Amino acid sequence: MTSASGTGLRRWLLGAVALFMAAGCDHSSEPVSLPGLAAQLPRNSDLNVLVVSFDALRADALGLYGYARPTSPNLDRFARQALVFDNAYTAAPVTPTSFAAAFTGQYPYRVFLGWQLMPVPTLAGLMQQSGRVTFGLLNNVQLAVERKFDQGYQTYQAGGVSDRELLTEAEKKLEEVRDRPFFGWVHFISPHTPYTWREMASKLAPRETEGRFAKQVPANYEVQSDAELARARQLYDGEIYFVDSLFGQLMKKLQNLGLADKTIVVVTADHGEEFLEHGHLGHKSLYREVVRIPLLIRHPQVEAGSRTGLPYQNVDLLPTLASIVGLSLPPDLDGRSLLEPVPAERVRVMAGMTAPERYQMGLETGGRTLMQLCTPEFQERLYDLASDPDEQHDLVLDRPDLAGELADLLKRHTGIEPCQLIVNSVRGKVPEELLSDEQVEQLKSLGYVQ
Repeated sequence: MTSASGTGLRRWLLGAVALFMAAGCDHSSEPVSLPGLAAQLPRNSDLNVLVVSFDALRADALGLYGYARPTSPNLDRFARQALVFDNAYTAAPVTPTSFAAAFTGQYPYRVFLGWQLMPVPTLAGLMQQSGRVTFGLLNNVQLAVERKFDQGYQTYQAGGVSDRELLTEAEKKLEEVRDRPFFGWVHFISPHTPYTWREMASKLAPRETEGRFAKQVPANYEVQSDAELARARQLYDGEIYFVDSLFGQLMKKLQNLGLADKTIVVVTADHGEEFLEHGHLGHKSLYREVVRIPLLIRHPQVEAGSRTGLPYQNVDLLPTLASIVGLSLPPDLDGRSLLEPVPAERVRVMAGMTAPERYQMGLETGGRTLMQLCTPEFQERLYDLASDPDEQHDLVLDRPDLAGELADLLKRHTGIEPCQLIVNSVRGKVPEELLSDEQVEQLKSLGYVQ
């Protein structure tokens, strides 16, 4: 990173240390807060907002988060101009529930009911009310109009194209709105399965002529050897390199249209991807490889890049972006604007509510994580992230007292038994609800239904 990035990180760490030291000297019951990001993300109501997201992109697969393989040259370059969040997480491990949280500022079990987004205030709706042109160009059928994800968008499409075609459509839309204030969301399906071999990424995934995964790793795949697992990861890395090149082209278009200095650009993902770190492939769990996501925000009035360790969950996306451009926030949000001070020990709630065979809830606070697996049978797992950041040592039998405290805290946040909450939110519906045969086939190609 640049020296400016290092300076920004050191300043944040020094401020956080000072706050914790002050808390140690003050024996009052006042909770410790960390300074917000108003200086790094100054308010300006005249700016456009463009959110660019990638499906199944785990944060630690990018160079800007320390990955050794050269998967992301364009994103790494972008990071040097942006505020990089080192502590960013999603509220859900699957696309529709994750983005329901991000674009409403509420946990998915409150707003995504029976496979539909409820009629609630959305980020796009707030932006449209402020006079901005709003558009969503999304390459995932999980975000279909039939599920009401189009709320607040004047132009909206979801699924049915390639990522290259999506890039072309996004570039055309930017040309169309270049002279008007806008809010846009562009979502690429890569690097989600199927992972396809791409010649442009052959330095990450060499050409192979033999083996089940020589050319492609399908959705819902299984591996039969360490070599197959390694090949799957190679092709996943190649998909990141491919979509990173599309991102670079999109940013070049923004620059050529004269919009870079007028537009806040947000880069993020819905969830990560797992490669047997905890016995799973894809995104079926609440472990960090799935729920830790990239988040970068480039503000045109802040030239030098920097980093922050401020605790972020994607329910914060709506209130943070709305605050930057001066919009009034809806009441009763679960997220908060990160321009304001943030509690040092936030409670982060996670919900896995789209796979009946694996309903699950989780909570993280104070560096401890509790996971409750509701189906097929109830189980609890407890991890201390300070001593075990990779979540390899389950402490639920060693610390039943702590597990009980966190379980009680989770129940207080959800209002009822967490597992029952998921059942109530799903309402007996299935992913195929409301979708056409063609859309169901797209779900099958992505591995969401059999």
